[in-house]
Amino acid sequence: MTIARIKQHVESLYIDRYGITSPTEIDIEAIAFDRSATVLQGQLTGCEAMIIGAGDKATITVNEKSSPQRQRFSIGHELGHWFKDRGKVGNLCSKHDMDSPSGAGKSREVIANEYASELLLPTYLLKPVLQDRPLDQSLLSEVVSAFDVSFMAALRRVIGSQHHMGFFAMYDSKGRRRLFKANESLRYEFLPPQLAPEHSRTYELIHNGKKSGYGLTDGEVWCRRDLTDLGVVHENAFHYHDDIFITLVWWENDEPIWQFIQKGEIGE
Repeated sequence: MTIARIKQHVESLYIDRYGITSPTEIDIEAIAFDRSATVLQGQLTGCEAMIIGAGDKATITVNEKSSPQRQRFSIGHELGHWFKDRGKVGNLCSKHDMDSPSGAGKSREVIANEYASELLLPTYLLKPVLQDRPLDQSLLSEVVSAFDVSFMAALRRVIGSQHHMGFFAMYDSKGRRRLFKANESLRYEFLPPQLAPEHSRTYELIHNGKKSGYGLTDGEVWCRRDLTDLGVVHENAFHYHDDIFITLVWWENDEPIWQFIQKGEIGE
């Protein structure tokens, strides 16, 4: 199932059936109930949620020790399984299954994650929030608050919306990349390297103890090749938790990137 079909299904459900016009109207438990899936809280070991379906009815159990935002995502994830495999589902979903970025892990879990993201942050309600806004912590905080989701769920969804020509990258205290998600149009040369590049605000934050990691950075710093005329990028680097740092890199003027792609100067 494609992301486009998931988007179409959720929009049809939300607009035509429920008439949802605001994020505050998204009651994921009520939606589950309307789709014949009862939500319970319970003590789960080794998994965040489970769904057991029989015929046209299902029971979703979520980890009672998880945060409300995690529970909402878990419900959305299990509803993804229910929508796709209605009448024949019965499985456990671990935190790893739900945290795996799109394109990674088992395809069924990827589809379920896409469903959860679209159910909690539907495209037609998210787009107006992103309009004419820079990719930074302020925007993410607004998305977290408006849609009542976790920071990571908001971060992945904002990048996955393809609204900004950029990416987020997660680095550890040694400057090694742990995870990233990028706009699908960015080619290999523009993806975050395995080591935080020198002269980036991320590098300064990690290695030189700089407190401020927000501002403009030379575009060539975040390119794997020695390309000129890349302009500047907006970079917002910050400490996330423990030994993990996150940076948001965004080409507000993406014309130089498109020119290189159109000229065939960027490798496939």
